Amino acid sequence: MIWVDREVKEIIKRKKKLEWVDDMKTPSGRVHIGSLRGVVVHDMVYKVLIENGVNAKYTYVFDDHDPMDAIPSYLEYKKWEKYAGMQLYKIPSPEKGFKNFARYYADEFIKVFNSIGSYPEIIWASQLYNGGKMNGVIKIILDNAEKIRNIYNKAFDKKKPKDWYPFNVVCEKCKKIGTTYVYKWDGKEVYYRCEQKMVAWAVGCGYEGKTSPYDGNGKLVWRVDWPAKWKVIGITVEGAGKDHMSAGGSYEIAKIICDKVLSYSAPYPIPYEFFNVRGKKMSSSKGLGVSAKEIAELVPPSILRFIIVRTPIHKAIDFDTDLDTINKLFDDYDICLNAYFDKIENKIPEGKKGEVLLDFARIAELSQVNSLPKKRVYLPRFRTVVNILSNNDDVLRFFESHKKSKLTKEEADILNERIRYAKKFIKPMTQKVSKKIKLTKSQIKFLKTIADKLKKSDSNDAIEMQNIIFKSLKENSLSPKEAFSSFYMVLTQKPYGAKAGELIKSIGVSKVIQSFERLK
Repeated sequence: MIWVDREVKEIIKRKKKLEWVDDMKTPSGRVHIGSLRGVVVHDMVYKVLIENGVNAKYTYVFDDHDPMDAIPSYLEYKKWEKYAGMQLYKIPSPEKGFKNFARYYADEFIKVFNSIGSYPEIIWASQLYNGGKMNGVIKIILDNAEKIRNIYNKAFDKKKPKDWYPFNVVCEKCKKIGTTYVYKWDGKEVYYRCEQKMVAWAVGCGYEGKTSPYDGNGKLVWRVDWPAKWKVIGITVEGAGKDHMSAGGSYEIAKIICDKVLSYSAPYPIPYEFFNVRGKKMSSSKGLGVSAKEIAELVPPSILRFIIVRTPIHKAIDFDTDLDTINKLFDDYDICLNAYFDKIENKIPEGKKGEVLLDFARIAELSQVNSLPKKRVYLPRFRTVVNILSNNDDVLRFFESHKKSKLTKEEADILNERIRYAKKFIKPMTQKVSKKIKLTKSQIKFLKTIADKLKKSDSNDAIEMQNIIFKSLKENSLSPKEAFSSFYMVLTQKPYGAKAGELIKSIGVSKVIQSFERLK
């Protein structure tokens, strides 16, 4: 049983009439790949709830009412610094054709998660506030500001002053929300100052005034805004990254506010680890890291979803975009798909091995964006596709020869998709071909032995070619590691690669012979 089935099993025990699954994000720049983990995690929970006959809903809140608190590195600072502190939905879009800054980046992210089969209902936080839906909780919070201060003071070392209210007003003069300090609430209006040195990322205008806190004139501060939205929307399930879910983190504070102020049960928590690329932490507002769009363009939708589905939520994903990682990713995906085929063919054995294969099959089911094949199909290995393309050989002919029959339309579609994505890696490979490879005399002799035996053999069978390599190894005083590293370095410019016999077949026997014979 994989993690999502275990979590849903616990959620079902609550027997709620409606399980409302939700996720949230501030669209302060290009949304990085890390945020996609939250989308897929919640999407999986929602779909498995539905699968189990539970009445469920899935929404995604874009916090477009938040202030611009950093200017992304890819935007011109001088052009955008005047908007620092203003609400994202009131800032113009970086490109024409979009409603505002927030919508531009949110729309890009929506396209990515739609492409991998996630279709939550979108909620815009600005509309919650501007439409008056938050008015009731705003009054509750402001009326109970002393309780909120006490909660904060117990949780943090830095104490909140007695005149602090958990609300930021939109300054009536400069229109900034990130620079205002609310110091009084009389039951109808809040009194505030737009301070010049309150935050490092924006400068207030110094205006002082009072205004109604309702209908979009301001917003609750982050750790209060989160539970307030839970209550207003009716959310019952919401996860977040481990930083928010750890002891003393945002979720714990929000839960206390739910219990002591809002009289609302905090949602079922699903903490998950980070999704990093090459070990780096990412930030949308600062423009750090790899965007979800960039990764979505690198691998097919089901593979992108698979990266997240297969990883237990308590484990971090540390992804790399190099070809070796992508090759292994496709191999792992194919293993899970083949387990799914075993499942529908009733070939899953009993015992521990069967449990593992059932988990693999489950991962394949939840990773699939389109409908899964109803019967087993031939899966062309991705790394072989890359190798064949890099040598300008006929991909279709090779795989039909390997399968020993024509590909079905479904199999041809899989192959064509893999060809499309493999082509993204061909250019970097061909650039490395010109590198000089240093081999020992023994390694060169071993490779020339292979060439001689290939010339004498009239077989085009991958197994026979594999046997030729092992015979050549026996005739030469080399360790398997020395022998195979030289074999792959000459043919792929890396010390490893596809199965040797298949690699020769994919490249072409004559080309392999030429490559080995010209070694000096």
